[in-house]
Amino acid sequence: MLKLLFVCLVSCFIIYIGKRVWKEGSTNFIAGYGKTFTPRNEKQLTKGFGLVIMLFGFETMIFPILSLFFEGVGFYYGLLIALNFFIILGLMIKDQVQGEA
Repeated sequence: MLKLLFVCLVSCFIIYIGKRVWKEGSTNFIAGYGKTFTPRNEKQLTKGFGLVIMLFGFETMIFPILSLFFEGVGFYYGLLIALNFFIILGLMIKDQVQGEA
């Protein structure tokens, strides 16, 4: 039960970080920022990143609780993490393509 509380606290911290990213409006935390990657619409990209980070925090909070009642939810948690990764990549691609049009 103590592990579950710890995971919930970490999840709240992840949600807080996502909210800070959303409000900050700067994507300078991306590797290669200004050298290999220059965002075209930084505000929109930051809001998307913040939303995905907050969703990851909610997923991290919900799935350990669900694992108390159901077996095998770790597989679905892993799928959602992979989906979050592809959403981030999609947001970056959309930012680069949308700016050129």
